[in-house]
Amino acid sequence: MRARARGLTLVEVLVGTALGLVVAASLAHAVASGGRLLASASARAEAEDTLQLAVETLAFDVRRAGWDPAAAGLAPLVEAEADGFGVVADLDGDGGIDAAGDELVRWRCDREGRRLVRTVGRQPMPLAEGVVACAFAYAARGGAPLAPPLDAAARAAVAAVGLDVRLAPAGRAPSARRVRVALRVAP
Repeated sequence: MRARARGLTLVEVLVGTALGLVVAASLAHAVASGGRLLASASARAEAEDTLQLAVETLAFDVRRAGWDPAAAGLAPLVEAEADGFGVVADLDGDGGIDAAGDELVRWRCDREGRRLVRTVGRQPMPLAEGVVACAFAYAARGGAPLAPPLDAAARAAVAAVGLDVRLAPAGRAPSARRVRVALRVAP
């Protein structure tokens, strides 16, 4: 007697195909979720890097403010407001400030443009986009806060400049930094 060759029935093929589709859909969902998580982490990391760069640049500018090798009597801060400040440094030692060059640096919180801007001479350079909160603070020796805007006498008493900034990249969780940097030439 001959053995009958056994094949797959239509029901078995349909059940196998359905199970295969369920597994494929699960894998596609897992890959898509991983991609969204990676994009979110990437946006957060970029915001953190941007904030760190801004903090380091702010520290650089504030610490060199008031550099005056010619002893011309330069005041480090030329303006101090809640949304920005300006610092000077006589980098070439000629006793004067070149307002068009890198001896004058201004920082601004551009609320309308949602960015933090550093202007060197006359050249604005946005440091951070997607800024949702931004403010500068000033402190006298001993840490006493000084309320901006500051006149020339109050600016002369500033020993530290602070920045409080928060970024929200494309609807992601915000990243924030709060920093306080002492002036190299403190009163």
